Amino acid sequence: MSQILSETLTSRRNFLQASGLIASAAVLHTSPLFSQSTQVDAHIEIMPSEPIGTISPEIYSHFIEHLGGVIYDGVWVGENSKIPNQSGIRTAFIDAMRAVKAPVLRWPGGCFADSYDWHDGLGPHAKRPPRTGFWNQQESNQYGLHEFMRTCRAIGCKPYLAANLRTQPARDFYLEIEYCNAPAGDVPSNSAAPAVPNGLAAMRAANGDREPFNVDLWGVGNESWGCGGNLTPEEYATEFRRFTAWTPSYSQTPLRFVAVGPNGDDVDWTTRLFKALYTNPERRHLWGLSIHYYTSGTATRFADGDALRFNDAEYYDLLTRGSLMEKVVTDHWRAMGNTPGQPDVKLAVDEWGAWYGDGTRLGPQYNLSQQSTMRDALLTGITFDIFQRHADKVAVAAVAQSINCIHSLMLAQEEKFTLTPTFHVFKMYLPHHGAQAVRAEFTASSIDNPLGNTAIQVGGNSYIGQLAPVKTLAGLSGSASIAPAANGSAQGKLLTLTVINPHLDRPLTTEIAIRGASIASATGTVLASHDVHDHNDFAHPDAVQPTATTIGAAAAGKLIHTFPQASVTSLQIKLT
Repeated sequence: MSQILSETLTSRRNFLQASGLIASAAVLHTSPLFSQSTQVDAHIEIMPSEPIGTISPEIYSHFIEHLGGVIYDGVWVGENSKIPNQSGIRTAFIDAMRAVKAPVLRWPGGCFADSYDWHDGLGPHAKRPPRTGFWNQQESNQYGLHEFMRTCRAIGCKPYLAANLRTQPARDFYLEIEYCNAPAGDVPSNSAAPAVPNGLAAMRAANGDREPFNVDLWGVGNESWGCGGNLTPEEYATEFRRFTAWTPSYSQTPLRFVAVGPNGDDVDWTTRLFKALYTNPERRHLWGLSIHYYTSGTATRFADGDALRFNDAEYYDLLTRGSLMEKVVTDHWRAMGNTPGQPDVKLAVDEWGAWYGDGTRLGPQYNLSQQSTMRDALLTGITFDIFQRHADKVAVAAVAQSINCIHSLMLAQEEKFTLTPTFHVFKMYLPHHGAQAVRAEFTASSIDNPLGNTAIQVGGNSYIGQLAPVKTLAGLSGSASIAPAANGSAQGKLLTLTVINPHLDRPLTTEIAIRGASIASATGTVLASHDVHDHNDFAHPDAVQPTATTIGAAAAGKLIHTFPQASVTSLQIKLT
C-alpha cells in the first residue's frame, strides 16, 4: 500500500498567502452575551421551528458490487477460510456495518447487475456455473442471492436489489420478485382452484431459505444511459413501463421501484425521461429516481488523480466539486417537478464518492480500490449535510462502495483489515438518523477555489457536456436536526449539529445561536488530524480516529465553539 508523501507538493502557508485566503478572512464580531475579548470568525443560526423534513436513515446506505476485491475477499471469504467469518461472510465486515447501523445494502451492481443472471448464484456452490462478469472478471458465483440475503440479515439491514434490464427480459424481473417474496406454505389462489405452495418459494426453501426475503426496494436497471444499455431517455422509459406494468405482490405495502436517473447533472436525461414516462396515461409504478454523482480526483479527467499525492489546490478543488452534489439534487428535483402529473417521487443517490486513479490499489486484482484520507472524510461530511439539508427530497443514498472500492469505509486484504476515516464520519452522523432536519444558516467567508477556472464534468467522462467552473468553497458548512427526548417529552430535545471546516490552516471560532431555545448541556466529537493526507492502513489502523471535543460556555440559546482546521465535528446539544 502506498504511504503518505513526506511533504506536500506546495507549502501550505505559502499557498494560502499566494491565493489570498488569509486576506479574505471573516470580519471579526463579538457577542454581547460573552466577554468582549471573545472574537468570532463565523456564525451559525439554527431555527428549530423551521423543519425541512424527517431525515431518512436510508440516506446512510451502502453498496457492494462484484468488482475487484469488493465481494471476494472483502465481503465473502468462504466458510472454510481461516479469516473469522459467519457462514463465509467476513465477520469484521459485518461488525463494521452493524457499528454504523447500515440501513440498506445495494447489490449486485452497478454495471455488473446488467450482465448478471440471478439464477447462476442459486443451488450448491459446486454446481454454480462460472461466468465472465462485466468488469472482465471471472465470476465464480460463490456469492449469490442467498449469500447476499444472509449478509443483510447478519448486518440487520434491508436489501436493495438492482435488476438486469439490459440482458434479461421483464419476465425474469418478476420471477426474481416472486422468488424473493412469495410466502412459504400454501398460497391462496384467489380463484376456484385450491391453495397450493408457490413453486419458486419451494425452490427458495430447497436452496436454504424457507421464509421470504421480503425485498421491497428494486432498481429497474442501472446506468441505462451507459453500461446498462446505451439507451436514450425515451427508450428507457419504455423499458421501465414494461418491466413494472405488472409484478407479483404479497403485501399491502407497494414495492418501491427506482428508475435509472442521470449521469451526474445531466438534467436533459431527467426532463426527457419524465416526459416520456407520461406519454402513456396509465399509472406509473415509480417511487424513486436514481442519481449517480462521483467526484473525480482531478479537475480535468474523470476517475483520475491520486488518493494520497495531492497538493493544497487539488484538496480545495475536490471539496468544491463535491459540493456540487447540492446542485445535482436541486436541479433534478426541479426537473421532476416540472413534469405534468408528477407523483411524489423521491431521489435515490445510490452511487456517490471520490473516485481516484490506480495509484493506491491494494493489489492488481483489487480493481478500483483506493486509500481514504482526511480529505475523503470531509467530502463525506459535506455530502451527508447536503442530503440532510434536502431531507424533503433525498430518501435513499448509497456510498460507493462499502469495502475495497472507491469511497470505502473498510479495506481488507486476506486476513488484514482496517477502517477508513470515512467509516468514522458515518458513525459520527448516527444521531441524525430519523431526526427532523431544521433550517440552519452558516455565515463565514468563502474560500477561493484555486482551480476554479476549470469546467466541471456533467457526469462520467463528460461526454454529455460541462458545467460552468465553480470558483468558491463554503468556509463553513453543515446541517442540524432535532430528535425528541428519550421519554418523548418536549423538554430535553436533542439537537445534533454537524459542521465541516475545510480550511487547511485556520480554526474557526464560531458563535452558535439557537433561536427560541435555551441550552442545557452540550457534548461533541471531532475528526481531525495533523495533515489532510493522514489515513489508516493495515500497519497503522488507528492513525485517524475521532476524539471528544471541549465545548465552549453556553449562555441562554448561544455558545461559542472553535472548529479545528480541516475537521468534521458533531455536536450534541440538549435543549430546554
